Amino acid sequence: MTNFTQDNNTHKGQSSSSDLPRNIKSEDITTGTAGEARVFSFCGESNPVREAKAIIPQIQNKIVAEQLDKLLLTISKMIEFAQSKRPELGNIPALIAHIDEDGAVTVEWVFPDFRVGFNLEVNPDDSGWYLVSNKKLNEATMSGQMKNVNTIITTLLNFFSGGNI
Repeated sequence: MTNFTQDNNTHKGQSSSSDLPRNIKSEDITTGTAGEARVFSFCGESNPVREAKAIIPQIQNKIVAEQLDKLLLTISKMIEFAQSKRPELGNIPALIAHIDEDGAVTVEWVFPDFRVGFNLEVNPDDSGWYLVSNKKLNEATMSGQMKNVNTIITTLLNFFSGGNI
């Protein structure tokens, strides 16, 4: 389970784009350590989900395909919102997706000092996300289940951008 703290209050449940958390610090209480916001200069793909979306027709399991489609739609909407609030963010790196041997799908964002991933499993209850960084970012780790995609993506975008999304 992941706790998201916003202005000394714990934010749980689904958020809408008009109700996005700000200044988030997150801590995964299942595994990992507290994550602190970092500032990164975004450059990359103007449509970061395009390549990942291209594999949807190749996915044999309908449940996994639906999870990927929902995840990519949510990421697109959140990125669009983030860029409208923080135009200086620019383009966000492309997501890389591949189909695993067991029919699951792994989606990753790769940055110079960290990577974020989503594992979409045949059983949606087994799907999850993770963030791992190198020593430069104190080997931060966060992970959890895919229970609330909006909150997860918002938290990750805040981590990427240094907050205020």
